[in-house]
Amino acid sequence: MNRILLASTLMLVALAPQAQQIAMKTENGVQWACGGVGVEERRAISALAAQASLFLLLVTEKRGGYLADVEVRLFDRNASTPRLTINAEGPMCLFRVPAGHYRIEGTYRGAARRTQADVPAGVAPPLRRVLAFRGEPWDGIWASDEEKRQARE
Repeated sequence: MNRILLASTLMLVALAPQAQQIAMKTENGVQWACGGVGVEERRAISALAAQASLFLLLVTEKRGGYLADVEVRLFDRNASTPRLTINAEGPMCLFRVPAGHYRIEGTYRGAARRTQADVPAGVAPPLRRVLAFRGEPWDGIWASDEEKRQARE
């Protein structure tokens, strides 16, 4: 009986979805991480926030629903070439950048949005910016209270 229980437990553990590990990546002098699809990824992003100077949230305009698969470009002040171009795999992105002025541009399904950020030295918590895109026609699913609260902040 114990062997059957042990085998069943091991099978369930093997089949259980593993939480995706989120770690800061480095490119062109910028450390960054994106995620937030699901509670575990949101916790992982929150745990990394102390390492970041800039937080970007990607949402829909009306409902504040989280968005993924947004192309995000980070520019230095007045630069025409982005310092960093990524595909945000989740609605929350953290960036560790030197103090300075940045332009952040996002493209989602052909729609472009932009925001500015003056990042001071030693920011804690990270400076927060939001890019809101027109959502799809309502699918009958409302944003959670947590998603709405985070979109308003």
